Amino acid sequence: MSLSILDELKKRSLLKNISSEEKFDALPKNCAVYTGFDPTAKSLHLGNFLLISALLRFKKFGYKAYAVLGGITGMIGDPSFRETERSFLDIKTIEENKKHIKKQLESFGLEVIDNLEFYKNWTLVDFLTKPGKMVNINYLLAKDSIATRLENGLTFTEFSYQLIQGWDFKTLYEDYNVKIQVGGSDQWGNVTTGLEMIRKIHGENADAVGLTLNLVTDENNNKIGKSSGGGNLWLSKEMTSPFSIYQQLLNTSDVKIEAQLKWLTFLELGEIDKIIKTHNLDKSKRVAQRAFAFEIVKTIHSEKIAKKCEEISQTLFNKGKFNLKAEDIDLLKGYLPVIKFQKNQTFIEIIKEKGILSSNREIREFLSKKSFMLDGEVVEDENLKVFAKHFGKKYLLLKKGKKDFYILEEQ
Repeated sequence: MSLSILDELKKRSLLKNISSEEKFDALPKNCAVYTGFDPTAKSLHLGNFLLISALLRFKKFGYKAYAVLGGITGMIGDPSFRETERSFLDIKTIEENKKHIKKQLESFGLEVIDNLEFYKNWTLVDFLTKPGKMVNINYLLAKDSIATRLENGLTFTEFSYQLIQGWDFKTLYEDYNVKIQVGGSDQWGNVTTGLEMIRKIHGENADAVGLTLNLVTDENNNKIGKSSGGGNLWLSKEMTSPFSIYQQLLNTSDVKIEAQLKWLTFLELGEIDKIIKTHNLDKSKRVAQRAFAFEIVKTIHSEKIAKKCEEISQTLFNKGKFNLKAEDIDLLKGYLPVIKFQKNQTFIEIIKEKGILSSNREIREFLSKKSFMLDGEVVEDENLKVFAKHFGKKYLLLKKGKKDFYILEEQ
């Protein structure tokens, strides 16, 4: 008996909730699945990748997969489990964000639908008499995602979010053969509202199913997608260097690494078991983390970029031979600080002027211990005239101590 997508999600411990396994098992194999992405920024981030990968898993099992772009819901903001209301974006910003996110989603081979198309000709009366009549207010107030916000206050605008997402599901069910909605575990309230609307219109036997997936978190229970500095790890390489994502994922804790390999990569479970066994023989080698970082960057960007990130990391942090190329600087720019200097400034002037170290004494101490390197060569002379010889004769790579790196950009 062949593995089903539901079996796959369970074996990977991804499945959190499902409205009806019986209905799911009875669904036709040519039906469609969807999940939504609101255009709150110019790029999706690593946290969104869980749902992107879920849609790709469904595609592998023969389902048609839709990514619904929240042209209307993005104007409102999902209140689910947030302490405060989201900042509203103007129409121009939302349109610009949609353009970029649509391109991102399509790059994964997903078909994109903008939910603004469902509502662009509606009046206020349409909203009140269509989704507004579908769900009892007590039903919505009982949902955790709304109830947790009532004490701090909840605007009607945010309150209406579930109605619109529910109507999305109902519209997709009727017009696009979408039988399944997938969301993160914090979306269960929104997902079941859509099921309730479909049930009221099409009866108890309506073959619509909602399911949610476990949210990917680090050992501190923070959602993955946030860097250690508190910013998002964007899928756009213009907003976050692929090398930044690679390095961040190399820091995944041993406690979480097996789950994240199962949840976010497309490696077979048997292969993951082998990786974990090898990893456990010597955890200091970070075998599992290296596999994880490589697979994610490969899927988001390309295998070529993933290999390049791997090579750069080996060179920077594992005392590999210094063999970086000019194009490698582009990957490093989003990860390492860039410091501008004037050609032929002395080394000590740059280090002190740019705040890398604050005193001549400190600088000389580092020099005496051979703790400075420029482009892989030890610096011993504080009065060395600095100019770029590599990287298109524009950049130098400075290493301070064992782990601190800077890009020096010649002006």
